[in-house]
Amino acid sequence: MKHIIILGGGQSAAYAAKEIREVDTQSQITIISEEKNLPYERPPLSKDFLLEKLNLKEILFFSNEFYKEKNINIKTNEKIIKVNFENKTLISSTNNNFTYDQLLIATGSSNRKLNIENLDQNIENEIIYLRDVEESKVIKDRMKSAEEIVIIGGGFIGLEIASSAAQLGKNVSVVEMGKQLMGRAIPKEISNIVQVIHEENGNKFYLETHIKKITKNNNSFQILLNSNISLSADLIIAGIGSLPNTSLFTNSPLEIDNGIITDEFSQTSIPDVFAAGDVANFFHPFYGMHMRLESFKHAQNHGVNAAKNILGIKTIYDNIPWMWSDQFNLNLQMTGICNDYETFVQRGSNTDEGIIYFFLKNRMIRGACGLGIGGKIGRDIRLAGKLSEKRVKVTKEILSNKNLKLNKLLSESST
Repeated sequence: MKHIIILGGGQSAAYAAKEIREVDTQSQITIISEEKNLPYERPPLSKDFLLEKLNLKEILFFSNEFYKEKNINIKTNEKIIKVNFENKTLISSTNNNFTYDQLLIATGSSNRKLNIENLDQNIENEIIYLRDVEESKVIKDRMKSAEEIVIIGGGFIGLEIASSAAQLGKNVSVVEMGKQLMGRAIPKEISNIVQVIHEENGNKFYLETHIKKITKNNNSFQILLNSNISLSADLIIAGIGSLPNTSLFTNSPLEIDNGIITDEFSQTSIPDVFAAGDVANFFHPFYGMHMRLESFKHAQNHGVNAAKNILGIKTIYDNIPWMWSDQFNLNLQMTGICNDYETFVQRGSNTDEGIIYFFLKNRMIRGACGLGIGGKIGRDIRLAGKLSEKRVKVTKEILSNKNLKLNKLLSESST
């Protein structure tokens, strides 16, 4: 009987296993996860789970009964320490051996750690990162008694935690090295609006700033910035990006460069070995380049794609990237890539009606990023992704006019 092993216990793993089982009812499927919990959603960890609006059971992708019914063997709390691709064997820290016929690597990514010169080891150990449910529980617990919170990093995770903390009545300061929030991928005009909303809710920002020194006196941290401003904090949370989990394969024949290199079929450089999700640096035929994405939707879609190719159903992965972030009452969404364009155009003028920036190249949408209250921009962002995928030629006049419906462009392109 064929044995398919999925290494990793996140969204890609869960959806790959589900997809395989829907087609192949005979093969043995084993998910091996370092975490003690069943695969769960990560976006709520900085939002609704942190605010105690959702519990762990409510963010599981599938229940324990699901895995039993589908005959998917899931091994939690199992750390793989060695992979022998020649013998198709995985060895765990408890000396368990697992032999596979086909392997899907879905090990995800880990937090990038702070690098502050001469940082005391005890202080370094008290800085919290957010990657899994256990870390979210720690933050939730520590926030209850904390009043002054410093967040290092003004990306999506940092801002979502800042939004949650402000809603809990905490005093929040965000330190960001870049000139704007959420990096270069988000239009400055959009990030400026997000910053204003945060500031209206009491959050403070220190842009183009880095940390020189962190000390601790009793239970209070003193954080010295390069501007010589000193911040006090009861709690320090860092969100400064992530790195693909590839250390297990460092001295292996697996091709690695900012993640595990795969083609458009989720296939790695080694036969019968596939990779999906955050850990994969995959070739995207639509953009003609390799890319590594970290988003909820990508993790799911890429896992499904890998599953199809494992099953021998040759399927190209060419999904247009899409991601979202909720902060206060704002919903931010982005589709495609927004840093490779010739010109851009704005649609809408305020967050009540929704603001979207479209990025164009050769009169086609390469990417779009929008911000609105509730779900105001969702429909147009989805349509922008479809227009991009179908390479529909557009004009600035049509995109900027809120009265002209984007679905009309889509229907006209198919006639």
